[in-house]
Amino acid sequence: MSILPTTDTSADTDAGAGSRLEEGAPNVIQFSRARFTPDDLDAFAAVAEPKIRDGHWVGVLRESGRTHDRLLVLLPEVDRPVFRFERDAKGRYSLSFHDRSGWYGIGAGDNAAECLSIWRPRRPRSP
Repeated sequence: MSILPTTDTSADTDAGAGSRLEEGAPNVIQFSRARFTPDDLDAFAAVAEPKIRDGHWVGVLRESGRTHDRLLVLLPEVDRPVFRFERDAKGRYSLSFHDRSGWYGIGAGDNAAECLSIWRPRRPRSP
């Protein structure tokens, strides 16, 4: 599955902000809590791939900024993203739905899999 980027507004415009190292400190770059991890993307791909393959979704766009990382889901014959999976600067996960009035939360969790559980297949009911 490929996720197309839409924007990356994470460029640091402050001269050297966040990049100064103390003398003798190891040269380690802190991973932003607002970024999806590879495990997060794998959890999303597990949900998205069958939906794209079956034609329920037509694509996924990625939008990243300083305070968020988002995956926006496009549906057939809809001219705007309808679902948004997001990780914020505090590392919280949320899932939202957009009707013509705005975004509404439909899921949240401590990790990507928990947040996306609304989309997990359910077992068929026994007759």
